[in-house]
Amino acid sequence: MKKFLTLTAIAILPLLFASCGHGVNPTEKVIRRDTIRVKGSDTEFAMVKHLADAYMAGHLEVIILVEGGGSNKGIEALMNHKTDICNSSREISTEEVIKAMAVEVKPVPIMFSVDALAIITNYKIGIDSLSTNQISSLFKGEIKNWKDLKGPDQQVKVFGRDKSSGTHDYFNEKFLENKSNGQVNEKATNLEVLNSVINTPGAIGYVSTGFLFDSVGKPNGKIWAVPVYINNHLAVSPYQLAAVKKGDYIITRPLYQYVNGTPNQLIQDFMLFELTSKGQDIILSHGFFPINDYQTQINRLKGLLVE
Repeated sequence: MKKFLTLTAIAILPLLFASCGHGVNPTEKVIRRDTIRVKGSDTEFAMVKHLADAYMAGHLEVIILVEGGGSNKGIEALMNHKTDICNSSREISTEEVIKAMAVEVKPVPIMFSVDALAIITNYKIGIDSLSTNQISSLFKGEIKNWKDLKGPDQQVKVFGRDKSSGTHDYFNEKFLENKSNGQVNEKATNLEVLNSVINTPGAIGYVSTGFLFDSVGKPNGKIWAVPVYINNHLAVSPYQLAAVKKGDYIITRPLYQYVNGTPNQLIQDFMLFELTSKGQDIILSHGFFPINDYQTQINRLKGLLVE
């Protein structure tokens, strides 16, 4: 199999040249900076921005521009040749692959992190846990008052992500059978969903677990992240990091980056950096998880050699 990514270090020789304009010291040297454009998932944005900053600190000849906007916008940008790397919190659909191939774009995925999706409620509701069936009923609008779940006599207010979001697509596929509910108040970012649930009586929503922690890694005490269970199994909280890593918490998904076919060596090197121990430590610091052995093997099959 042809491997499009290798562990070979990139030999980028900075182009140094003297500037002799007015007010510029002719002995000063200016470094040309090569650019990588990254666009897409709001869930991945802060984490990838941190990864990019860490990479650039050791590669002064490189600049990495990271934008959010949602997975769907990132996929669109990849198809239109407006980004080098598409951050996506969901897999590209078969229909999108066909559309991409029609414009001579070949989306190639790499898994670089794992996310657990948290179901969050306003703290005053006091529900200790929810089953996957109850979550579906709440977001479908079938349960309209928390008293039906032995909670307070309080109308249910539902918040979720908008259609530009891969998290929206993932949640709808898992809990709503891809059927939209007009009662869901859709927000553009995880942070907007989080703040809406905090400030709205009777509210429930969903966010990436990375948004449950503050800048120093402490849980957000203003929100309740609901332990989730299937049927009669034990409920597991997204705060139980060991259980999430083990796979006992069921609402988990890999996070992707897509490139168009075989990327150049500069892009390869950055993507490999994300999978180093330093890169994975940054991922952990944002409340996400390193990829597991199975996902590492999938990356290898795609041509990314990970030691």
